[in-house]
Amino acid sequence: MIKIAKHHAEQMEKAKDLMDGGPLTDPGFARSLFFGRLRLDKLIPYPTQDADEAARTNEMIARLEHVLDTHVDPDLIDAQEAIPQRAISELGKIGAMGMTVPREYGGGGLSHTAYCRVLERVARTCASTAVFLGAHQSIGLKAVVLNGTEQQKRRWLPELAAGRQIAAFALTEPEAGSDAANVQTRARISDDGETWILDGQKKFITNGAQAGMMTVMARTAIEDNGKTRDKITAFIVTPDMPGFEVVHKNHSKCGIRGTWQATLRFTQMRVPRQNILGEPGRGLKVALTVLDYGRCTLSAGCLGGAKVALDLSVEHVLNRRQFGRTLAEFELTKQKIARMAELTFAMDALTYLCAGLVDRHERDLMLETAICKLFCSEASWHVIDDAVQLFGGEGYMREKGLERMLRDARINRIVEGATEVMTSFVALMGMKGVGEQFEQVIHDLRHPIGNFGRLTSFAGHEWRDVVIGPRVSGLHPRLAAEGRTLARLTRRLARSVSKTLAVHRQRILDQQMLQQRVAWSVIEMVAMAAVISRLQAMLESANGDGSDRTVERDLIVGRGYCRHAAGRIRRRLRGLAVNGDEQRLRVADAVLGM
Repeated sequence: MIKIAKHHAEQMEKAKDLMDGGPLTDPGFARSLFFGRLRLDKLIPYPTQDADEAARTNEMIARLEHVLDTHVDPDLIDAQEAIPQRAISELGKIGAMGMTVPREYGGGGLSHTAYCRVLERVARTCASTAVFLGAHQSIGLKAVVLNGTEQQKRRWLPELAAGRQIAAFALTEPEAGSDAANVQTRARISDDGETWILDGQKKFITNGAQAGMMTVMARTAIEDNGKTRDKITAFIVTPDMPGFEVVHKNHSKCGIRGTWQATLRFTQMRVPRQNILGEPGRGLKVALTVLDYGRCTLSAGCLGGAKVALDLSVEHVLNRRQFGRTLAEFELTKQKIARMAELTFAMDALTYLCAGLVDRHERDLMLETAICKLFCSEASWHVIDDAVQLFGGEGYMREKGLERMLRDARINRIVEGATEVMTSFVALMGMKGVGEQFEQVIHDLRHPIGNFGRLTSFAGHEWRDVVIGPRVSGLHPRLAAEGRTLARLTRRLARSVSKTLAVHRQRILDQQMLQQRVAWSVIEMVAMAAVISRLQAMLESANGDGSDRTVERDLIVGRGYCRHAAGRIRRRLRGLAVNGDEQRLRVADAVLGM
């Protein structure tokens, strides 16, 4: 019927890995939406730091402020295409290079939430420095923290946490960008069984030319149930190994010019067998688990840039006069400011919700982290683009910094899962479970004897979740309307997905414009839920008495996001049945000569 597991093989393999030891009986919030289940209990109460860690994070940010003010000039870094070594050294001295490394290995032992707060602050000053720090810590050394042996951790983490060595994560290749399962770099075991011999090339590797240690993904022949299969294995590689070569330092970039994305070549490079991370053949799980962390911190960087753009824009429109009035008095200006504020608030709520779920060690987070990255990378781009428009010609000039910010923000829609790839991933991963349920029900209907109990149970769940719809309770009265709207949308999503799968069946695998409507409906529903959870926490903290002006402003902004997002979701779900996709495809085919 609907066998979506054939697509996006790397994500599906990770899903299988997550379910080792038994089925996934407690799906996450996003996955549950596809079945018409609104699991707000997964997101409420909104995650917060405990007092001790919040204080430690605040101290780190205070030290960071001094380093950023003294050693990080974003325009100079952009012009010279390099982050000063002094800045890197100072970041290491204050502990910013190893915040999430456990204390026993020389790190700060801070949570992912704390790390996102720091990355957001760095991104407010310089996107290049934030990307450098993220590549080192979010993905470069994270594989060792999560999958390293005790010996590997003690050997590598202290130097990396102190910033005396830089880490990199080498996955992307000329033929394997977002397609992580298509890695062509190969490793074969030596005749004596003591080393792996690595051959291949990696491309666009951030920190690759500076790294003292890097995690490298390579294809290996692995015995599996009596058969030899090609599987990805993760290796720890150092630049002093014979056969390692930095082919090119990719300086000619649109944005984040202070970072170095290198092309690396491995030629008959011998890697000791003790440098394998995790188990042979399990490198894809290593890579994709690491990317879950990286997508959260990338979102924090996007958030930092969006907040700066919004702040600059508010100040500008309140002071800039045209036609005898300030720009702030014009409705089209207000429209942009409102949209920017709504998106930024939703980005904030979603980023720190996901960071909190990571800190809670939620088991099913693949969709949430993908959604967070997708939403924040796209929203940040639109917020900064609106800021440039509000500044007019001044925004296009380098002096204001927005021109640089726009160039820097563009890469976020490409790295760690390009928007188009991740959009299909969200839709297909979510619909996969629904499709499999359909297959099981069809099988049981054909063989009702012995399956009556399961059919009855399915009918009961289906009636409650899809026909009646979820119920929402426990929300603050001022959020009740938003809760009811989200519940209605959840029911409508489940109905629409079921109908779409019934109509299109296997064809849905290639109908990416339909996938896009499903995915972005879910993405904005998750963002709505994050906003509701965040507002609920704020109202409870402030007692909801209307005396806190910040809470009242955030209520207006957050509820405004929910209202406008709901309208966009309804339009997308209607578009699953009635749309102009065929005409659009005919235009493309005519232009392409297909």
